[in-house]
Amino acid sequence: MVAASRASTSGPADPADGPDALVAGVVATDGRVIGRRAIATRRRILDATDALLGRQGALDLKVIDVAREVGLSPAAFYQYFADVEDAVLALATEAVAGAETFAGRFGEDWTAPDGLDRVRVLVDAYIDFWGQHQAVLRTMPLRADERDPRFRRVRRSYNEPLLRAMVDKVSEAQAAGRLPLDLEPLATAGAMLAVLDRLTTFRGTFEQRGISREAMVATVARILHTALTGGDPQ
Repeated sequence: MVAASRASTSGPADPADGPDALVAGVVATDGRVIGRRAIATRRRILDATDALLGRQGALDLKVIDVAREVGLSPAAFYQYFADVEDAVLALATEAVAGAETFAGRFGEDWTAPDGLDRVRVLVDAYIDFWGQHQAVLRTMPLRADERDPRFRRVRRSYNEPLLRAMVDKVSEAQAAGRLPLDLEPLATAGAMLAVLDRLTTFRGTFEQRGISREAMVATVARILHTALTGGDPQ
C-alpha cells in the first residue's frame, strides 16, 4: 500500500488563485498550501471517490476510475492525493468528525419523561448520518481490520467518543440501581454501537419487507434506551 500524502489534505497550488485565495491547513503532496480553486477540484475528486465507492466498492477502485469520473488525467489526481486510499482516508476523516455530535446527545437526560423521544431523535439522525457517508463508513473498518494504522486511528476517533458516552450512561444507571452491577459497561456500549451501525446495513432489507423507517427507529431506540438506562422514563 502506498503511503498517504502529508496529512491526507493534498492538492496542487493554483497560481491563478493568488495569495489571497490560499487556504490554511490544506497542502499539496509537495507541501505547498493550495488555493480555493484547487480546493474545489480536490472536492470534486473526493465526491467522485465517494460515489464510486458506493457503486463499485473499494476493492477494484483505481485512480484512473476516479480521474475519468472527474474529467482529469491520472497525473492530475496524483497532484492532490498519493493514491486512492489517500482519498478514501480523507473522506473517512471528514465523515467521522460528525460522531462527536452524537456523543453529545448521549449526555442528555434519558430518564426524563421525554427521554425515549430523545433517543428516537438520536437514532433518526444516526440513520441520516450513515446514509450520507455510508460508502466510506463501510470501507473504513475493512481497512482498519487490515491493520492500516491510518484507518485504525480514524476508526478510533469515531468509536471512542460514542463508546465513552454510552459507558457513562450505563455506569450512571448502575449507580442509580436501574441496571445490574454485573453488566459490563464497555461491552454494553460496544454492542449498542454495533446495533446502530448494522441498522443501516439491513435498512433496505427491512423496507423491502414492509417495515417503515419509523418502526425501525422506534424499535432501535427502545433497545438502546433499555440497555443504557434500564427502562422506560418515568
